[in-house]
Amino acid sequence: MSRLGKALWFIAGICLVSFAVVRFLLGTWVPFLWVSLGLSAVAIIAAFVVDHKFYREFFALRTTRQGMSMGAMILLVLVLLISINFLSTRYYKTFDFSLNQINTLSEQSIQLAKQLDDELKVIYFYEDGAEGVVQNKRAFIDLIRKYQDVSSHIKLEFVEVNERPDLAELYGIKKGTYSVVLDYKGRRNVIEKIEEQEITSALAKVTRQKEKRIYVLAGHGEASLESAKDGRSLAVFKSLLEGNRYQVETLTFSQASRVPDDADVLMVWGPQQQFLDFEVKAIIDYLKKGGSLILGLEPWKPHQLGELLNTLGIKEGENVVVTVLDTPFGRAVNPEATRGTEFSTTSSITKPFSRNEMTVFRLPQSLSKIEGKSFEYSELVKTGSETLAFSSLNFNEAQAKKGPFTLAFEIKGKLEGAEKSFHAVVLGDEDIFLNRYLYLNLNRDLALNIVSALAKEENLISITPKEIQATQLNMTQTDFVLFIFALVIPLPVLFFILSGVQWFRRRNA
Repeated sequence: MSRLGKALWFIAGICLVSFAVVRFLLGTWVPFLWVSLGLSAVAIIAAFVVDHKFYREFFALRTTRQGMSMGAMILLVLVLLISINFLSTRYYKTFDFSLNQINTLSEQSIQLAKQLDDELKVIYFYEDGAEGVVQNKRAFIDLIRKYQDVSSHIKLEFVEVNERPDLAELYGIKKGTYSVVLDYKGRRNVIEKIEEQEITSALAKVTRQKEKRIYVLAGHGEASLESAKDGRSLAVFKSLLEGNRYQVETLTFSQASRVPDDADVLMVWGPQQQFLDFEVKAIIDYLKKGGSLILGLEPWKPHQLGELLNTLGIKEGENVVVTVLDTPFGRAVNPEATRGTEFSTTSSITKPFSRNEMTVFRLPQSLSKIEGKSFEYSELVKTGSETLAFSSLNFNEAQAKKGPFTLAFEIKGKLEGAEKSFHAVVLGDEDIFLNRYLYLNLNRDLALNIVSALAKEENLISITPKEIQATQLNMTQTDFVLFIFALVIPLPVLFFILSGVQWFRRRNA
């Protein structure tokens, strides 16, 4: 090769390097880059023209042809591997061999994902430096990929709240915690837990054409939907419901003589004052039309809802249930946290809850079922045997009754003369949904599950979390000895003998 040819190849290399560096630094294409590519191409062509005899002789050599054949083979293998990798990322099938199908979505989730006919934006908001941010992102990616395997319309995006404060403000995201926004055709829903149940419920709400309407009764000293100085506020619960695309409105019987026909759920929470007869009748008439009712009752309040409770077949305990603790100083009661640790395994409301979780009440009263009613009852939440019920706040243990006690009932059935079945949930405490207690343990999940069930969305909350199950091999003493002497010991000995025979044959070949 001549010196000029070498110089031309050097110029071509310099032009290609400059092209790559400039393209990397600019991050985009500019017309100037054509100059580098053009000079490189001209230099290469000129190098071949100048030393054409050298290249003709070089390509005529046998070693060159063999090398080019090997290069072509290597190139074909690379093209094949790249093609396989590309196709496997675009078209792939996963198989779940776990015992409990832990890596597979439920049928409800798959059905909802398949119904998407437009782009679903899944925006994950996070803050750098927050605790567990990397682990949470990785867990969310693993979960959302299962949905993306079902539908190509799901697009995932990560947003750091400090880098995009405009987006955080637009979606109402607060700093310090991670949140996920699902945006579908302008309908949005925010979730704060990385669970299939949460994502599927949010997916159902953003794909829902009609928003569910919840009326919260007022006028009898019930807990307020707005912030209150005394702390008896459902403001956080209201915000949570609105974030799940429920319309929450106040209802007073002073302005309306009956429950509106568009009410999906009626909520009566913590009444302190007496109901009038026509108001109780209005609630019962609503149930006769197939209505759904959430009723939270504090002990010893003169609400005069006896007729309604008798209609539902529920009796108040007129007591307070507290958890008894064994301390180094003796037994003590905890009036601030009565634990509900037993849940109905048949109700869709509490079916997803595990045995190791709990709800937290504050001085609730026990509830019991009136015999003789033909309704379907579920004891949603019960306390353990470590609880006591007192008839007064003196906490005289000698007069207390020992648990367990039922703190929440679910009732389904048809009232006399009604055409449709009603659905109601009665709880013996109001604090569990108030601002202070809503995010304690399972309280939030219980509240949302009750609303979803009464709003006729129980098919979503019935997604039971899957637990990893191990395959156990139970062997008797005889089976274990047989396993050791018939398999574990003979196999290594057999391989050792075979390897020795093979070595000896090759040695003497």
